[in-house]
Amino acid sequence: MVIIALLLVALAVLIGTAPLFVERHIEPLPVETTPYIKAEDAGATLHNLAVFFILLVGATVVIYILFSKRKLMNLLLYFIWFVLSVGVFQFYVILYFWAELLDETNALRLMWASLLFGVFVTVLLHKRRGDLLLGLLGALAGAMFVWLLPDATIVALLTALPVYDYIMVTKGLLGQLVKRAKEEAGGGGKGGERGDTPLFGFVVRLKSLSLGVGDFVVYSMALTFITMKLLQYGRAVSLVALGAGVVLIYIGLLLTVKVFLKRWGYGPALPLPILLLSPLIIAAWISAT
Repeated sequence: MVIIALLLVALAVLIGTAPLFVERHIEPLPVETTPYIKAEDAGATLHNLAVFFILLVGATVVIYILFSKRKLMNLLLYFIWFVLSVGVFQFYVILYFWAELLDETNALRLMWASLLFGVFVTVLLHKRRGDLLLGLLGALAGAMFVWLLPDATIVALLTALPVYDYIMVTKGLLGQLVKRAKEEAGGGGKGGERGDTPLFGFVVRLKSLSLGVGDFVVYSMALTFITMKLLQYGRAVSLVALGAGVVLIYIGLLLTVKVFLKRWGYGPALPLPILLLSPLIIAAWISAT
């Protein structure tokens, strides 16, 4: 299941970068990035990081507060995923239209269809199904960030998020949420075996472990950045880098299981995979500057 999940991340990266494989240069998308600033200087990067982490920490606090209020938690979950699924769907319609891979008529139809897709995702959530679809949507959102945010902000996020993940999972609210979820679910099974969890919708249940939707976002963000920036050296180089990145993330997850899961029963899924990816991220960053 972990391999399937990573293949879905790779699929999301290919969906997100496909227009570049067809047309090397695409004009900036007509998509508003507020409250983020589309600039590469240090001030803009710090501003974007601050906005990102304020939203991230705020969402974590809200989830922690509502954790024991199941009806409110479900309403929040449905709202988040409806907005996210519709937004991601519409973004890719705009991207493919802008790259002239969709005509105006079909693009308009798909924009309306996105609302039905949002309802479909919400129904799946209500039935507590669709784990891999949630992971795919998270990965598509990660690829979307690379289109919308400046390169400097992406690299800064890929540097800061693994540190944040480690601190929040081992010493912060994320770790407390996981503990509360495991207690409420009766322990959740050894090593994170798949089972129902109060955090469903925020985590993707796999056979051997559960990964946060945010992990899919960051993996895809990293792989999309690598694939986009190395494409200038040719399609083959870019695709080989993508494949190598997927393998490195898989190795990082295996190490995460050995280092963290066997010790605590849970652990941060970003630090080791992103650490292994760092040479490719650095190479992509250098090639982009």
